[in-house]
Amino acid sequence: MFVRIIALDLLLLKIVLSNPYTSASLLLKAERRGLHGQPIRAASFHFPPCLSAIETTPGNYSYYGICNDIISWVSEQFRMKLVYVPVNDSDVVKLGIVPVLVQQLMKQEIDVAPFPFVVTPLLLQLIDFSIPLTVEDYHLLQPWPEEESRLSACIRPFSTTVWLFFLISTGVVIVFMSVFTHFRHQQISKTTSFMNAVSDHAIFVMTIVAAQGNYASPKTGFPFRLMLGLWCLTMVVLVNAYTGTLMSYLTVPKLKPIVNTLAELAARRDTQMTVNFELGKARMFLEATSGPNKIIGDSLRKNPQFLTKGNALAALKNILERRATYFTNRSQVKYFMAMDMKIHGKCRMTSSDPVPFIEYYSSGFPKKGRKNWIINHDMQYLKESGLLINWLKKYTPNVDKCMLGKTKPRSRVTSLTPLDLSSAFALLAIGVGLSLLTFLLEIFASYRRTQKIRNEDEVGKNINAKQSIESPVL
Repeated sequence: MFVRIIALDLLLLKIVLSNPYTSASLLLKAERRGLHGQPIRAASFHFPPCLSAIETTPGNYSYYGICNDIISWVSEQFRMKLVYVPVNDSDVVKLGIVPVLVQQLMKQEIDVAPFPFVVTPLLLQLIDFSIPLTVEDYHLLQPWPEEESRLSACIRPFSTTVWLFFLISTGVVIVFMSVFTHFRHQQISKTTSFMNAVSDHAIFVMTIVAAQGNYASPKTGFPFRLMLGLWCLTMVVLVNAYTGTLMSYLTVPKLKPIVNTLAELAARRDTQMTVNFELGKARMFLEATSGPNKIIGDSLRKNPQFLTKGNALAALKNILERRATYFTNRSQVKYFMAMDMKIHGKCRMTSSDPVPFIEYYSSGFPKKGRKNWIINHDMQYLKESGLLINWLKKYTPNVDKCMLGKTKPRSRVTSLTPLDLSSAFALLAIGVGLSLLTFLLEIFASYRRTQKIRNEDEVGKNINAKQSIESPVL
């Protein structure tokens, strides 16, 4: 009986172990138990919002940041003791944060580097990586735009084309009104100077434009009154459109346009890119051979002070003091904007819309480390749980009030274009055409009337001459 029980147990054990899912589960549980109580050594560095350290008491530090939350979750998940191993700050200044962390991993000084590594072929030869924990798009972090000068506010309500149409139409109206008046005076045998008529009507038109009003006598003729009436109607539209837009320009802040694309950044002369050259993305500019990226890369080579390394403090200094534009991921953009707004109480920086460039971020492990696979296994649960998104929101609060991207409502008032005022100019063109047609009809009627009078005079003269010849001489 005892032998049968042992045989049955061995058979059950064989069945269990032959199942790959069951054996993997048992192996995973065994590995977990083996990690209980062991220390997990993590690199300590300053790279917000990933990881930052505050000295609470002499020799004791408190850590915070999204990377601290990740590694703390891992240590709690495996019941391990979290031990931070600080990096050598002088090495970071000399070499950069990435090379120093890679050296720590290669020397087996740490078990994990909770840093947002971008996987590259070179790094793959030196260290191992976790699964991609986050995917970040990139933005252009830049100083808050300056207000446009108010000295030119009086001409900004209309675009240049509208002002050109306005001046041309005003000149045409003055000339036509002067021609109508001059012709009318000639009809009534009143000698006047054409230039005097031009001067009088120029003043007349200016009073209408200035909304002062004026008076036109009924004796001026129908073509004159028709053109004048439609001109006044056109001016009602233009003057009200101008006044309303001008009030907006004077009351709403007018900000200079921000940089939204790399092409715009390459074309601008009042700002240039600053970028962390050791994180890899600087290579896309420094190694570019054409297009906007090459222009930006040439600018970075000429101005190496805009190539930063380590944390982003040097880049922020370039933004606020040199008015540079920082090419970085969304999390850093929101974090630095929120921290700066919290300190100064106002928006000193803004951000563009997403630039078509993304990166995948992973943590670093020692090459072929024994704990790599099991930590990586549970990081998959962390990614799927949604905790990472929640932690990111904690360190990157809402800063929409400081966003001036293309998809956000703009405070900038746009100038009125000819398309906006097409109805007014079309009405004026119709009025000029009708006035000209009426004027030509009046000329034709006056010509017919003059010819009729001349014919009647010729007939009268012929009759008188005939009568004088036929009458006897007394």
